[in-house]
Amino acid sequence: MGVTGGAGEAVKPSSSSSLSPVAGLRAAAIVKLNAAFLAFFFLAYMALLLHPKYSYLLDRGAASSLVRCTAFRDACTPATTSTAQLSRKLGGVAANKAVAAAAAERIVNAGRAPAMFDELRGRLRMGLVNIGRDELLALGVEGDAVGVDFERVSDMFRWSDLFPEWIDEEEDDEGPSCPELPMPDFSRYGDVDVVVASLPCNRSDAAWNRDVFRLQVHLVTAHMAARKGRRHHAGGGGRVRVVVRSECEPMMDLFRCDEAVGRDGEWWMYMVDVERLEEKLRLPVGSCNLALPLWGPGGIQEVFNVSELTAAAATAGRPRREAYATVLHSSDTYLCGAIVLAQSIRRAGSTRDLVLLHDHTVSKPALAALVAAGWTPRKIKRIRNPRAERGTYNEYNYSKFRLWQLTDYDRVVFVNADIFVLRDLDALFGFPQLTAVGNDGSLFNSGVMVIEPSQCTFQSLIRQRRTIRSYNGGDQGFLNEVFVWWHRLPRRVNYLKNFWANTTAERALKERLFRADPAEVWSIHYLGLKPWTCYRDYDCNWNIGDQRVYASDAAHARWWQVYDDMGEAMRSPCRLSERRKIEIAWDRHLAEEAGFSDHHWKINITDPRKWE
Repeated sequence: MGVTGGAGEAVKPSSSSSLSPVAGLRAAAIVKLNAAFLAFFFLAYMALLLHPKYSYLLDRGAASSLVRCTAFRDACTPATTSTAQLSRKLGGVAANKAVAAAAAERIVNAGRAPAMFDELRGRLRMGLVNIGRDELLALGVEGDAVGVDFERVSDMFRWSDLFPEWIDEEEDDEGPSCPELPMPDFSRYGDVDVVVASLPCNRSDAAWNRDVFRLQVHLVTAHMAARKGRRHHAGGGGRVRVVVRSECEPMMDLFRCDEAVGRDGEWWMYMVDVERLEEKLRLPVGSCNLALPLWGPGGIQEVFNVSELTAAAATAGRPRREAYATVLHSSDTYLCGAIVLAQSIRRAGSTRDLVLLHDHTVSKPALAALVAAGWTPRKIKRIRNPRAERGTYNEYNYSKFRLWQLTDYDRVVFVNADIFVLRDLDALFGFPQLTAVGNDGSLFNSGVMVIEPSQCTFQSLIRQRRTIRSYNGGDQGFLNEVFVWWHRLPRRVNYLKNFWANTTAERALKERLFRADPAEVWSIHYLGLKPWTCYRDYDCNWNIGDQRVYASDAAHARWWQVYDDMGEAMRSPCRLSERRKIEIAWDRHLAEEAGFSDHHWKINITDPRKWE
C-alpha cells in the first residue's frame, strides 16, 4: 500500500528490510529532537507545579483524575475521592464529614483570586457549610477550615411539609406544628472568622427555588453567621462576613442583596446584619406554624396580647422608621376604598405614617380627598406586567414593586385598598420581610404583607419580571416566586370575605366574626364587588349568581360605618357613576327573575348616592 511523499509522488516501499544510511540518520535526529522537547516540557511542568504560587493546581489535577471511578460519585472510596467533586455532586455533605472528622485543616499555598477576597487574606478560621476544603483554593485564602457536619434532609421531605396550605390556626384540635429540619450541633464549632457555603441550585427542576435541601443549607449557613455575631458583639448585632458559591442568586429572604459586598462568577460575598438575621431565625422554619400567635398562654380562651409585641419592638435594638402603604394606579376603581382604609387605620389607633403611591390617573380633587383621609401621596411611574393583556387592570399591577423604593422607611406594612382595618395592625411592624397570611397551596396572600424597602431588591424584581411566570398573572404570583421563605400570620389578620365552603356553619362563624364588637378579626378583605360599588343598603354581591359566595351584609355594614362618619370632602370621590347605577338596577332585575330566596333584590334603596 502506498503513502504520500513530501513531493506528492507515490513512493513504494523497498523490498529490503534495511534503511538507507541517509534515512537512518534522519530518523535518529527526529527521535532525539522529540526526546529533547519532551524533557523540556516535563521539567517546565514540574517546576510550575512545585512553585508555591501554583501548587494548588496539583490538587485540582489529582481531583479531576480521581473522580472518574464511577458515574455516581458517591461510589468512590473516601481514600481516593476529591471532596470538591463529591460536594458538587452530593451537595457537599460527604466532604463536610471528612473535614469535621479531621477537625481543622490548614489551607495553604493559595493562588490568585478576585480582588473582592482580599479581606480574607491572613490567618482566618473558616466554617465550611456544604463545601470541601479544596474548593476554597479558588478564593486565594489561607487559614484553618472547620467543616460543619449535618445530616442532609431526607429526599422524602417536601416543601409542602414546611409550607402547607392549611394549618390548625384556631387550635380546634392540637394546634399547628412544624416538622424538624435537621440542624448541626452548633456548640461543636468554635469561633469562625467567616462562614463559607456552597448552595444547591438545580435549575433543571422547575421548583428549584423550593428545594428543601437548598433551604436547609441556607439556614445552617445563617445560624453559623448569627452564632459568630452573638459571640463577638455585645448584646448581639454587628455584621458577619459570609461567602457563598451558587449558580443562582442566594435566597434574598436570608441574604439580602444590599448586604452583598462583591460577586465574582458563582462566588458571592455578604456582610450580614446579625440583628436582622437573628430576627428571621427566631421565627418558625416555615408557614407550618404561626409567626404571630392567635391565642395567649391560657389557650383558646385567651386572645394573644399583641401590645406586648408592639412594646418589645419599640424597646429592642435600633429604632425603626415604619409606615403603612397602599398603591393606586390605572383608574379610580379603588380610590374610595383607599380613603376608607386610611380612616380605618386611624380609627384602630395607629399613628404610623400613611404613604400612598399613585400614578398620573389620580386627579387633583381625588388627591385632596386622599390627603384629607390621612395619606401622604407620592407619584410613581407605572410598571407594566409584560405577561398581562393590554387594557386590563393587571396590566400595570407590577407597580406594587415601587413599595421597595420607600427606602426612607426600614419596614412597611402594605395594605390593599379593598381592605378595612378593625384592629390596630402596628404589631406587624415587629415581623420581618416577608410576613403575610396564607393563601392557596404553599403561597401567601399579598393583600397585607410586611416588606423591607431596598433599592437593590426593587432592581432585582424589575430584572426578573420577564423571566418569572406568575401563577395568577398578577403581582401576588410573582412575589411568591421571589419570596419563597415567608412567615405566616393568622387568617384573622387579613380575613377574606368569602363563603367558599358554602355551609351553614361557615356562614354562621364568619358572620359572627364580621359583627363582633370589640373586633375579633384585624381586618376584612372584601372580595367580589366592593362595598363602595354597591348601595349602602345591602351587599350587592347577593344580586349575582357567581358572586353570592362573597356576599355578607354584616361585613358590608362595618365598612359603611366608617364611611358614614367621614366628612363630605372625603365622600365626594365615592359617588356612583350613572353607568354603575344602571348596572346595579339590571343586576337586581336578574336576581328577581332568578328568584333568589334571600330577596335582597326587594330591599328599598335609601342610599342618597342613588339620586346624586
